[in-house]
Amino acid sequence: MTNAAPALLRLTDVLACVPVSKTTLYRWSRSGLFPRPRSLTPTGNTVAWLASEVYAWIEAKQAANDGTFDGI
Repeated sequence: MTNAAPALLRLTDVLACVPVSKTTLYRWSRSGLFPRPRSLTPTGNTVAWLASEVYAWIEAKQAANDGTFDGI
């Protein structure tokens, strides 16, 4: 049995799924309203999001189905 690496999404991929501005996405991440990106380099200049976390966030928003984003 092989362990598959988790799927990662870069910023453009995340913004295609969650159509908000880059500034809003990072603000939501900092405030805990959206999954935080993971650093891919020691300097932290290259980041990616775990696809499973992003998709779970989207599914939770769809499940709420009330037209809001928790006060965002």
